[in-house]
Formats: sequence, structure tokens, C-alpha cells
Amino acid sequence: MKIINKDKNIPYLNEMKKLQTRIRELQAMEDKHARMEQKLEKQARELEQRELEAYCLYGISLLIEEKNLSLDDIIQKTVHMLSSFLKRHRNTHVKVTLGKRIIYSDNFSQSPDKLGYNLIIHGVNKGVLEVYHDDCGLDDAEKQIVSTVAGLVTRIIEQKQTEKILKKNERNFRTVVENSPTGIFIVQKGRIVYENPEEKRLSGPLAQLFRKGDLSSIHPEDMMNVEDGFKKIISGEIRNLDIDFRFFVPGLQNAAPEMKWVHCRASLIDFMGSEAILVNKLDVTRTKELEFLLRAEDKMASLGRVASGIAHEIRNPLSGINIYLSNLEKVIDKPENTKKAKGIISELQSASNRIESVIRRVMDFSKPGEPKLMRIDINQPIRNAVNFSSVVLRKTGITLNVSLAEGLPLCYADSQLIEQVILNLITNAKEAMKNTVSEKKINVASSARNDCIIVTISDSGPGVPLYIRKKIFDPFYTTKEGNTGIGLSMCYRVVADHGGSLSVNDSDSGGAEFRIELPLRKEKRILHE
Repeated sequence: MKIINKDKNIPYLNEMKKLQTRIRELQAMEDKHARMEQKLEKQARELEQRELEAYCLYGISLLIEEKNLSLDDIIQKTVHMLSSFLKRHRNTHVKVTLGKRIIYSDNFSQSPDKLGYNLIIHGVNKGVLEVYHDDCGLDDAEKQIVSTVAGLVTRIIEQKQTEKILKKNERNFRTVVENSPTGIFIVQKGRIVYENPEEKRLSGPLAQLFRKGDLSSIHPEDMMNVEDGFKKIISGEIRNLDIDFRFFVPGLQNAAPEMKWVHCRASLIDFMGSEAILVNKLDVTRTKELEFLLRAEDKMASLGRVASGIAHEIRNPLSGINIYLSNLEKVIDKPENTKKAKGIISELQSASNRIESVIRRVMDFSKPGEPKLMRIDINQPIRNAVNFSSVVLRKTGITLNVSLAEGLPLCYADSQLIEQVILNLITNAKEAMKNTVSEKKINVASSARNDCIIVTISDSGPGVPLYIRKKIFDPFYTTKEGNTGIGLSMCYRVVADHGGSLSVNDSDSGGAEFRIELPLRKEKRILHE
């Protein structure tokens, strides 16, 4: 019997075990490599898929930037790109329905299976994007691409519609601006970057004002205001400027320069990303000329009323003088008529005095005395006028209510002149209620507001109609029988000389309310004749 020596086989067995272990390790590595290759292949396919998706979406997005493509052209190219992308793996066809328009992919055929996405334009369903496919269907990535493309198509349609509206609005706006009777131009960095046809007609030397700040063409009387406004708008101190001024346009050949009036509005705006000045310029020369003519007509009408009033006031005493002179001529030679002659001479003197009184009132109105302004309590001249007139008012059945605010600040005024104004206004109110049947009352009040002392005299009479409120302060304008029409004009002139204002409105009791406003500060208003 042969005996095997196990000790000799041990090294061999160990080598076999090592070899088997190594083989298993190699097999495991091979399996791992195979899995890695599969993973890499899958990632490569996915990367290729993403690359194609990105290429498809990028190509579609570029279509938006092509200015010369119509909306139908863009949708047609989008349908073609999407169809080409999906056809790599299966038979697919694409259709876009937009209202009555239908756009198909090449060689379109309709299959039972489809995937659709509504096209919601500005919140309204305007159409649908549909993908027809075979039985294999679309994977999730392809469905996501179709959804993304549907969103892109929606945004493209919205953008194109918006661009269409903007272009239409721009054309309409440009038509309005180009045909506007207002000169419109834009100045940026000292250069006129836009001007409409009317501005080209009006422009001339005035454009240099906004280019270089050149004021040489501006009328001397308006130069200071224009320069001040121009500096403020250029520096940004103000955002908007409205101003009327005159400027000179050079005449043809040797002709004298022509003067024009313009109303100018300048505004700081953002234009093409930079600050600019938008200027609207309206030729108001004709309007100013008509205003001048109307003012001249008003002055002539006032002058006519003055002349008529003076003639009326002087005619009666003159007629009396002529009669008295005729009578005097008859009796002057008879000694027994001495007393009668003296009486006639007295009547002549009286008539002469009446003429002198009229002339004095006219002179007082045309050249009133300077008010002696002193710090006074306005309530004092009011009380004086009220006390002076209270007895007469009581006899005529008029209730006089006085409400004077206490502690009023002192104001600069001529006490005697203000007292005369108040007295005249109370008298005017009394005469206005002469034929009033209902309760007759006059309210006199004083108060302070906004750096002004306010005095009101109101009545319960018929009031002053709207259509004559601007005329009642004109000299010799009157609606009362036997009235000279100087009283209210004198009141208006005195208050104006105090730097204040006199106005008339409706009173709470239905009559007229005359309102005097006197400034607390010492100032004198300059009247423009």
C-alpha cells in the first residue's frame, strides 16, 4: 500500500487556492468594468440626449431674435426642429393649431396616440401643440421637451403680439407727434437728438438756448425768468418747467426780426438710457395778440363808461348853469332884483361845486393818495365804520351782526382808508337791500388765515349775478339808479394799494359777500395799467 505524503502536497494546494481567489477577483473586476461600461454608455446616451435637447431648445430660442421672420415662419421652423428631434427613435409627427391656422411637420400623418399641450396666450387658450407617435410612446425626457417647446411657443406668440401692438402704438404716437401743432424736441448732452416738423418750423435761434444756453434771441424783459428756469432744469433742481416768453426770429434778408410768443414746457426724462430734456413748445403769438386786443377793448369799454359817467354827472349841473345864466341876464339890470340875482349866483356856485366834486372824485380815482401804512388792529377801523352806520341801518330796518375775532395779529394798513372802505361796503349792502321784502341783515366779520387778515361784509339782498362780478369794480359801472359807480372801484383801488384783494361771492343768506384780504407783511401791489 502506497502512502501519500500530505506534507509535500500542501504548497500545491495553497497555490491552487490563491489562483482560485485571483480568478474570482478578476471575474469581479470584469463584472465591475462591464457595469461601469454600461453606466458610461447610458450616461453618454443621456448626455447626447441632453445635448440634442439643448440644441433643439437653443435653435428654437434663436428664432425669436430673427427680426425678419413672421410668426408663422417661426412656428413652422419650431415644428420642424421638434419633429426632427423626436424622430431619432420613433415615428412622430407634430401639429400646431393656432386659431384657424394649422401648421404641420413634414410628411405629417395622424396616429391614434398623441400628446397635447394647450397654448395659453395672455391667460386665454388660443391653440394647442400636438405630437402624434407610434405605440412605443414617448419617454419622460421627450415629454419634458415637448412641454418646454409648448411653453416657448407660447412666449414667442405673446412676444410677437406684444411687438405688433408696440409697433402699432409707436406708429400712432409718431403720427401724433409728427403732426402736432406743438414743437417737440429732445436735447441730450447739448445736442438735439429729435425734433418734429413743427419744431423745425419754429426753431430758429431758440434751439441754441437748449444747446448752448444762448439767450441772445430772448426778449430782454423775459431774459431773467428764462435764464433762471433754464438753470434750474439743467441742474436738476426742478423736473418740470412751464414758462411763457418772447423771442426774436431773424427776418428775411434785411427785414427786421420777427417777435414770437411761445409757451414752453421742459421736462427731464430718460431717453435711450441717458438723461435728456424733453421740450414742448407752442406758438402762442396769435393768442397773446388776441389777449392784448381784448385787454385794449376792455380798457376802451372802461374808458367809455368813465367818459359817459363824467358826461352824465356834469351835464345836469351844466344845464342848470346855462339856465341860471339866462335868468341872471334877464334880472341883472334891475336894482329891485338884487336879491333874486344873489340867489341865482348861489345856485350857480352850487352847480359849479357839483362839477368840481365829480372832477375831484375822478382825480382821486386816477391818482389816489398814498396809504399811510402803520401796524394797526384791523378791528378798530371796522368798529368805527360800524358805529357810524349803525343808526342809519337801524332806522331802515336792517339788523347788523358784528363778529370780530379777538387777538388778531397787527397788520400794515391806513386806518382811515380801511374805515372808508368798510363804510362804503356797508352802504352798498344797505342800498342793495332797498327792495328786499324778507329779513334784512348785514354781517361784518374779521379773521386771520394763511398770513392774511380777512374782513367780510355780507348781506341778505339779491346778490351779484355771476356775469357782472368782474365788472362791478370798474369805474362808473353801476346797476343802481342815480349812482355814480365810483364807490366800489375806489374800494378796490384802496385795498389793492394795501397789497390786498377785494372779491365778491355769494353769502350764506343768499345775498352778496364782499371779502377783503390784507397781508400781514408790509408790501405794496404794483398795478399794471
